[in-house]
Amino acid sequence: MPAEWTSMKNRAVLQWIYERFRRNENVVAATVLGTFDRSPYPPGSMMAFDRHERFEGSVSSGCVEAELYERARAVFAEHPAALTGIGCRIIDFDAHRSDGDPFAPPGPCRGTLRIAMHPVTPQHFPELATLMSMVQQGLPATTFLNLRSGQTSLTQTDGAPMFVTQYEPPPRMLIFGTSDVATGLAALALPLGYAVTVCDARPAFVQEERFPAAALVRDWPHRYLRQEREAGRINADTAIVDLTHDDRFSVPLLIEALDSRCWTGSAQPAFVGALASRARASAKRAALLQYGLAPGDVDRLQAPIGLDLGGREPPHITLSILAQVVAAKEGGSGAPRSRLVG
Repeated sequence: MPAEWTSMKNRAVLQWIYERFRRNENVVAATVLGTFDRSPYPPGSMMAFDRHERFEGSVSSGCVEAELYERARAVFAEHPAALTGIGCRIIDFDAHRSDGDPFAPPGPCRGTLRIAMHPVTPQHFPELATLMSMVQQGLPATTFLNLRSGQTSLTQTDGAPMFVTQYEPPPRMLIFGTSDVATGLAALALPLGYAVTVCDARPAFVQEERFPAAALVRDWPHRYLRQEREAGRINADTAIVDLTHDDRFSVPLLIEALDSRCWTGSAQPAFVGALASRARASAKRAALLQYGLAPGDVDRLQAPIGLDLGGREPPHITLSILAQVVAAKEGGSGAPRSRLVG
C-alpha cells in the first residue's frame, strides 16, 4: 500500500496512547486506511480506545465513531486479560449499502471509509517510545502497520500488506511577546499541530505556568529569529506572530522577518503579522521603509494582524489571529463558507 502523508494531526492521540503504553495498559486503535468522496479526516488519522471506555482522536465527523467505540468494547470484553494473539481487522463503512437495518451506521458523510482496527501494546508496537521521541523532537518519522498481524514498526519487516504513515515535522509558530493574547494563542495553536515557541526579552514574563506546552525562550526577539534562521530551523510554513506591542522589540524583529535579502530559497516565512492598531501599523511600515526594507517586503506584513471577527477581548483577538494564520497556510479566503460558490 502506498505511503500516506499526515501532518501532526495524530500528535494528541499518540501522546494519549503512549501514556497508557508506559503504564502497560492495552489500547485498540482505529486508523483510516482510505477515504472516498467526502471526508475531513485523511488517511493516517487515528482514534484510540482503552479498557476503561475512554477514547481519544477522531476518524470521521462522527458518523461511524459510535460503532468503532462498540467494537473496541467488544474486543476488550473478549480479551479481559491482555490483547494477545489479536491481529488487524479491516472495516469498510459504505453510505450506499442496503443491508436492511435502518439503524445501521450510514457511512461517513455519504461516502466510504476504510478503517483498520489494531492493538497497540508493547508486543504489537515495541518501538512506540522511539516514535514519540522523534515526534517530540520534530523529526520526520515513518510507521509500518502490518494489515494482517496488527504489528506496527518503524521499518518494513516482511512482505505482508502494509499501511505506511509518514509524519512530517510540524509547522512552527513563533510567538513574540507574553500577553494574554499570547497565552491563548499558544494554547489554541498546539491542537492544530503547530510546534509553538514563545520568546520574550524579559525573563520575568516567560513563565512555564502560563505556557505549559510551548518551548520558552528568554532572548531579544530579533536575535532569536536570526539564530533560528542561521541554524536552518525556519521555513515558509513558519508563522511569525509579533505581539510585543513595543517598537524596541517589534521593529528589529520585523526587519529580520521581512527583509528578503536575509533569506535564501523558500526559507522565508510566508506569514508575518504584528498586533497593532491601524495607526500603529502605518507607523511600523514607515519605520521599516526608513530602515531600508523594500516596499514589496513591507507589504508582506499583516498588521493589524487577524481576521475581522468583531470582538475586542483577548480571546476574540486570539481566535482572529489563529484564523488568519490557518487561512494563509491552507489557502483559505477567510470569507463565510455560506457565501462561497461551488
